[in-house]
Amino acid sequence: MRFKSIFLLAALLFIGACATEYVEKAPEMYWPLPPEKPRIKFVDMIVSSQDVKKPAGLTGLVFGKGGDVNFIKPYAVAVNKQRIYVTDIGGIFTFDFSNNAFGILGIDQLRLPTGIVIALDNIYVAESVSKRIFQYELSGKRVREFGVGIVDTISGIAADIPNRRLIAADSRKHAVHIFDLEGRHIKSFGRRGAQDGEFNIPYGVAVDRTGRIYVVDSANFRIQIFTPDGKFLKSVGRVGTTAGNFARPKGVSVDSEGHIYVLDSAFGNFQIFDYDGNTLLAVGSNGIGPAEFQLPSSIFIDENDKIYVVDQINKRVQIFQYLKDGGTL
Repeated sequence: MRFKSIFLLAALLFIGACATEYVEKAPEMYWPLPPEKPRIKFVDMIVSSQDVKKPAGLTGLVFGKGGDVNFIKPYAVAVNKQRIYVTDIGGIFTFDFSNNAFGILGIDQLRLPTGIVIALDNIYVAESVSKRIFQYELSGKRVREFGVGIVDTISGIAADIPNRRLIAADSRKHAVHIFDLEGRHIKSFGRRGAQDGEFNIPYGVAVDRTGRIYVVDSANFRIQIFTPDGKFLKSVGRVGTTAGNFARPKGVSVDSEGHIYVLDSAFGNFQIFDYDGNTLLAVGSNGIGPAEFQLPSSIFIDENDKIYVVDQINKRVQIFQYLKDGGTL
């Protein structure tokens, strides 16, 4: 992984042929600030296919190599072991760090893929043009497509592995759809409105370890939480410009300790809440540097509590780590 900057270019011009290889380290950035114990650490970022390859020397790092593939308009991210999947226009970009390999899946089927999730060695991705969900093996082989006539525009999709289910937020139908992992429709719930259990442009969706469903009710400026069967439990947040409020919430994810992470594309940050809705921490701001965002669109937390954020306008994925042993969040 790497960072492109004017400082790096200046270094290239200064040292010339004296250097044969350069590996830039990620900056040391933690939240909250000292003297508080750190709970979130900035790890790195992905900006192109070159980031998954072995270092190619300083020149290759600055100027790239032939065949380097950059993001166009990344949308959502999912992770399986050391492989990162990012939906973008025309397919799914795959970054396999265990094998230093880059690939693109679904080129022939996916025009505008949106939400993506990995479940039991299968990739499920929502496609907004054909209004359906595609299922692929990890190899990229298409297994099936489903949801035709049920889904419209799926903005987010999550997996409930213990119950072998998929949860999909439909921003145009203002509803949440539940499918089994073979693509059979189980049920849908929600309608347009502002009451408990109603939605106004639901966006991201997540499932915690108990099967509870978290939905970003974007235009109602809140997160709604439901039982695995879709019964309303509670909501978190409201419209506002201060901590604990939302302006344009987009993504949601839950870490191993049940903390709720909400991505806000207007604030350019993600806020962390406990289950009771108390605001614990905010990370990031608007900008182009590390831990800064421009219209971030998706957040995902893997089994190791590593946090991945799609920084859409900056055309990259930023990576953070939740530090379990840092102290009470």
